[in-house]
Amino acid sequence: MYRTYDIREKILLGLFFIAVFINFLGPIVDPDFPFHIKTGEYIYQHKEIPEDDPFSFYGEGIVTDRERVLLSQYWIAQVLFYKIYSLTGPIGIILLRASVFFAIVFLLWFATRKRGFYSSLIIAVLATIIFQATKTDRPQIFSFIFALILVLLLEKFREQPQSAMPLYFVPPLVLLWANMHGGFVFGIAIIVIYAFTEVLKFLVNKPHIIGSPLEKRGALIFFVIALSAILFSYVNPVTNGQIIITWESHMDTGIKKLYAENREYMSPMEDMASFFSPRNSNISFWLLLGFINIVVFLNILRTKSIDITVLSLLLFSTVAALTAVRYIPFFVTMSVFLSRNYGFFRDNKILNGLRTSYIVFLLFLLFFLLLIGFGLKDPKNLLAFGRPTHYPEGTAQFLLRANIGGKIFNLNNKGSYLLWKLYPRYKVFNDTRFISLEAVRDTDAISYALENYGDPWDLSLGSALSALVPQEWGTIDISMEESVRSSRKSKHLWKNLLDRYEIDLIVHEATADFTKELYTLTLRLLKDDEWVLIYRDGIMQIFIRNNKKYSKIIERYKLPKDSIYDEIIFETVPFVSKKVPISKPYSSLAFALMMKGKDEDARKMIEAAIALDKNDFVAHFCNAYLLLKQKNVEKPL
Repeated sequence: MYRTYDIREKILLGLFFIAVFINFLGPIVDPDFPFHIKTGEYIYQHKEIPEDDPFSFYGEGIVTDRERVLLSQYWIAQVLFYKIYSLTGPIGIILLRASVFFAIVFLLWFATRKRGFYSSLIIAVLATIIFQATKTDRPQIFSFIFALILVLLLEKFREQPQSAMPLYFVPPLVLLWANMHGGFVFGIAIIVIYAFTEVLKFLVNKPHIIGSPLEKRGALIFFVIALSAILFSYVNPVTNGQIIITWESHMDTGIKKLYAENREYMSPMEDMASFFSPRNSNISFWLLLGFINIVVFLNILRTKSIDITVLSLLLFSTVAALTAVRYIPFFVTMSVFLSRNYGFFRDNKILNGLRTSYIVFLLFLLFFLLLIGFGLKDPKNLLAFGRPTHYPEGTAQFLLRANIGGKIFNLNNKGSYLLWKLYPRYKVFNDTRFISLEAVRDTDAISYALENYGDPWDLSLGSALSALVPQEWGTIDISMEESVRSSRKSKHLWKNLLDRYEIDLIVHEATADFTKELYTLTLRLLKDDEWVLIYRDGIMQIFIRNNKKYSKIIERYKLPKDSIYDEIIFETVPFVSKKVPISKPYSSLAFALMMKGKDEDARKMIEAAIALDKNDFVAHFCNAYLLLKQKNVEKPL
């Protein structure tokens, strides 16, 4: 007959794993997913990996390792995504994602279960919360579970070196990994660390201090398999291209600058300071990091010995995680599994007594029920595609319905969705792959309406804002005003770029996705007769060249330019409603309200913006604009 606490533990485990699976469901919102599924479709239909980028007119003529990697590194995962989506729609992709993360959490719990019931459960809970920050539909999810499986296989062999069976799975695992995601580089590093530490153990030959080396037969088999796995990793369309990219992304290069503001490339400390940081995941990482370090340190003190292999791997994964957020999942999968035998608190009577406590049982029971409820809070979108705020469905449908033709200019963040929906009718200018660094540079130049390469963005913003002040009112003193005035004599860089690339359609947001900062391009187009507004939906807007070629389209769809202010309001109000602690949504909303004549509402937003950031440029411009308006238009009190 089962003991009472055995039944309670089974209840808690059942509820916990139900909560895990449910919380890894949810709508597809990742900005990269569309380009992965579209590339998978292309590979499947053409039976080849593209050599040139077929989806962007800027991506023709691939010449660098980085560009080849972005087109071909993920090909197996992309084909898998495409086939699942084509057969099941978003449900299949979401279930795949939930299954992968569920398997990771289950394996981590299973590996640590002997440490103690509640101890292993708490570790699994922390891992689950940490992984919520990476709950994406990208090939990287396979890297997380492959890293765990790799360590599991190598540790299984070290525990029972008389059987080489676990090692035989390593080369095919690495081969598959190298064709699904660039994270296989992390796997190669793991194998190298195992090999290096085994050599070190053999040379030092002090098993009571740094661990016992493998016997000669076991060591020979291990090194042959390790070398085979490394060679197998080169059997991919780009050979060592991903290794080069991984190196370049951490060096002081243009690529590093490209990802400087990308959360995945921030350190956990930088990420913690960001408003957009997933706080629960970040805090859980620091708790898990602290717990594992304490346990390992206390075990070393108690046993006066270390396993140099485990310690090296823990140190490697810790340093990687502290370097960039993108490596935290690897740290979790490795550190939890590798520290599973470090049970310093295992024999603690107080902790063991918690196992029979009804209070502890009830607390965990309530917690897991709340987790299940949290995961089910939006049941309609649990197995659905993302909302329009993530994917510009209306914009894509309009372009296809209107059948305009011509080349489009677009930003990267929603470019992948446009790529998926519009190809082959349209090719995009930029998307989240960042295929061309030149495209990234020119995208910024156009979006921020730069007058010359290298100009600061606030200069172009100041120039655009000053142009909106009625001439009869006078001027607002903006820094670098002389540069603003002189630049009006010649055609600006951003307009030259649009001409050079023969852009006929500008598909663009009025404000930046995350910060809701005003795009200078939007302000410039307000007063530019060369471009006509033909579409807006609160998410994106479309401008078309004002020429005879598109006269019928313009006649049918033309919208008043002043409605751009409504677009800004629609894009910023959701952020302001959430009372986000950043100033840009408030100042952008203040600008739109002010231009629509709602001065009192604008003043409230100005005050809110300056309270959050006393140097908010747009807020101060709005203040000056309102003062100038009062002086020139309103009667004195």
